[in-house]
Amino acid sequence: MRGGKSLKAVIDTNVVLAGLANRKGAALKILRRFFQRQFEWVNSQSTFDEYRRVLPQSQKVSPRRVRAFLSLISKRSLFVPIAGTLQVCKDADDDKFLETATAGCVDFLVTKNLKHFPHKFFQGVCIVAVAKFLKVLEKLFP
Repeated sequence: MRGGKSLKAVIDTNVVLAGLANRKGAALKILRRFFQRQFEWVNSQSTFDEYRRVLPQSQKVSPRRVRAFLSLISKRSLFVPIAGTLQVCKDADDDKFLETATAGCVDFLVTKNLKHFPHKFFQGVCIVAVAKFLKVLEKLFP
């Protein structure tokens, strides 16, 4: 939590998909904790566009559930502008998430693909797995 403000995070698409597709698990718990306002979700238009492109393709999530999620996240997350110029991730599709995290001055970028990111920390952002972020939230909000 930078400067004593609320905890902020960028959530990779793979975490969102896991949370929507599984009725149990850490990813779903993270989504629920967001809707309980335990952290601020930061997006850019690029990250949100990826959600809109990828989530409806899943056979494990109903179109109704995807629409409801996208509607809520579009209203409840903080959108920040990015230039789209960062190129440091092993998977170029992940650069927009890291750039959004740095532009939004977030505390955490949460992903299921740690290996795609250059470091565990990048310009003040802690890049963590789902279980690690859930532990942080559980400690702050028992």
